[in-house]
Amino acid sequence: MRKGIKVCKSCGTENGVRAYECKQCDAAFEMRRKRRGVRKKDVTDWTTLKRGDVVRVVGRSGPYYEDERGDRTYLLSNTVYTIYKLTDDGIVAHGKYGYEFIYCGKVKEGLVSSLTQAPAKLKLIMGNTDPLVARRNRNKARRT
Repeated sequence: MRKGIKVCKSCGTENGVRAYECKQCDAAFEMRRKRRGVRKKDVTDWTTLKRGDVVRVVGRSGPYYEDERGDRTYLLSNTVYTIYKLTDDGIVAHGKYGYEFIYCGKVKEGLVSSLTQAPAKLKLIMGNTDPLVARRNRNKARRT
């Protein structure tokens, strides 16, 4: 085995030596120290999200206003949101400043030429489909 590589026992994928989970199958590696913080995954298909999932909007994405000099002011804050419901072209979610609409459809120009509806880039922090959450729930059920 090469130095600096860790091979997954379940799927055989090569991972970095400091990886906590396999990048292919999400199998957990045995580690001396526990992970600090939360693992964030890119959301490639926003329609797979469910109510109660927690996402974060990546900064400098989503709808924006462009002034005459070409400077962009983004209309979404890059904060954490809890999903309330999905619509045809976006997500209604509750964040730091109350309920907001997160646009996820195709890029389109608005009624005013300086406003552009661009899709927001999202990272899944905690969700019903996330393997880490399923593992936490199993461990919590075992303790009780």
